[in-house]
Amino acid sequence: MKILIGMPDKDSWGGPAASEPPFVDELKNLGIKVATETYVYGDKQSSASFLRRAVRVVKTALRFRRRLANEEFDVVHLNTAFDKKTVLRDAVSILLMRPGKAKVFLKIHGAGAHLISPNSFVYSRLIRFLDKRVAAYGIFTREELETFQPHGIDPAKFHFIKNIVELAPNTHSSPQKPRSGTVDLLFVSRFIETKGLLESISAMSLLNEDGMKYRLFCVGDGPIRDQAKSLVKELALDEVVTFTGYIPETEVEKYLRASDIFVFPTRHTEGFPIALFKAAAAGMPIVTTKVRAAAEYLREPDNCLFCNSDPADIAAQIARIAANEDLRSKMSEENYKLGLTLSAEAVTAAYVEVFRDMLNN
Repeated sequence: MKILIGMPDKDSWGGPAASEPPFVDELKNLGIKVATETYVYGDKQSSASFLRRAVRVVKTALRFRRRLANEEFDVVHLNTAFDKKTVLRDAVSILLMRPGKAKVFLKIHGAGAHLISPNSFVYSRLIRFLDKRVAAYGIFTREELETFQPHGIDPAKFHFIKNIVELAPNTHSSPQKPRSGTVDLLFVSRFIETKGLLESISAMSLLNEDGMKYRLFCVGDGPIRDQAKSLVKELALDEVVTFTGYIPETEVEKYLRASDIFVFPTRHTEGFPIALFKAAAAGMPIVTTKVRAAAEYLREPDNCLFCNSDPADIAAQIARIAANEDLRSKMSEENYKLGLTLSAEAVTAAYVEVFRDMLNN
């Protein structure tokens, strides 16, 4: 088996940037021949104009085309989101790259199929064109599978997959804390409106009213950073809320080790959020919303407490975990076990079975 993998750009953010490099390494460890080419997916540190993005798509597709013309591959593995932008991009890319005998596998992060009308004159045709050339799709959740039904894609072409979640050795939280009486809370994400940062900050004000001693560390960056800082100032939380800015993954893991509770009240159309599952793999107790992969893989109260996006509910669930050492210990143990199922070895072995099934059909 020989696979050509579309890799995220070096300055991309999101799931593929974290999960694809160890996936490639493990495929090689299994003796599978792998080649990689950059195929942009995910947020980047700086946005590009439509023209620049269009030129990049064409150049990327032609680079794949040259590679496919000069070498024989069994599988072309691409990362996508199946929303309006990426359906257009993928249709153009696959048209131009001419996969030939190689079978195309689309790994879908946070499927946006529900955002596309099945009655759209343009997109219904793009999806049919794309589907004729895609042998199989990888998705994270049953909820995502349901969003594809109106588009008439054969359910048998979908396979449930996971992201690899890797941590440095000894990245494990200590559920017996808080020894000092101060609860260290951690939020890690791209700072966009739907990820729950502002709601988390508002919840801190309510914890203040209850007399809880805490610190909130906000790790990341994004377009609502200034808005979040203004909210902290407005609520007089400067002494307890810290913004780290964007930091390397090794630095993030230090916060995973040192913090008590991971807070992630997202209402975003998530796929398999790496930060959330890294927190789980580190054995952290979690407060999060029941969205997609969280709903699929986390159980309450074994792995987390679910909240809605209301700051009062977020604060209540944080306080419940902080007050119960047995609950924290149980969550830590169960989340650490969950993390073992997300290792490179376990996840890659499942992918190989999908690829073999795809090649045999």
